[in-house]
Formats: sequence, structure tokens, C-alpha cells
Amino acid sequence: MYARVSRYEVPVDNLAEDIRGAADTEKRVSDLPGSLGLYYLVDRESGRTMSITLWENEQAMLDSEAASTQIRQDTSSSVQAKIVGIERYEVVTQPSKVVVGTR
Repeated sequence: MYARVSRYEVPVDNLAEDIRGAADTEKRVSDLPGSLGLYYLVDRESGRTMSITLWENEQAMLDSEAASTQIRQDTSSSVQAKIVGIERYEVVTQPSKVVVGTR
């Protein structure tokens, strides 16, 4: 499994709108081939947010780059968020109580 981590700075006044849009973003990401879903983390005091998308394998993550870039640009521009970083990782462990890929 692989993960892409995207970090953002969202104006605090726009956080509620950003959070409301998270379900649509999750749907767009989940529709991509090889996607195992999305975690969205929010620090309501600072406006720092982070998305973690999970992928079946490295190739699925790499194949999703263009679509993910578009999703990232769409969602960040709608709330005047600044994209501050994008990182890619191999997932080597996960919590045993979290079952990835089921709903």
C-alpha cells in the first residue's frame, strides 16, 4: 500500500466550508483506480490541514498524479487554501483495527 500526503494552510474563516467539501473530495478520490480512500485531518485553531490518500500499490498512486493534482487545485482554490507540500510514502504498517478498503 502507498500513501500521498498533501499539506495545506486554510484561512481559519474558510475551514467550515473546507470541511463541508471533504465528502465530495473523498468521493472524487475514491473513484480513481486503485484508491483505498482518504483521511482528512484538520487543526481548527491554526487552519493547517492534511489529506492522506491511500493506494493499492505504487503504480496506482503514480497513475493518479494528474487527477489528484486537479482535485487538489480545485479544492484548495475554492477556500483560498495554500498547498504547502506533497509527499509520497510506502505504508509498511497499519492499525489492525482499521480495515482499509471497506465502507
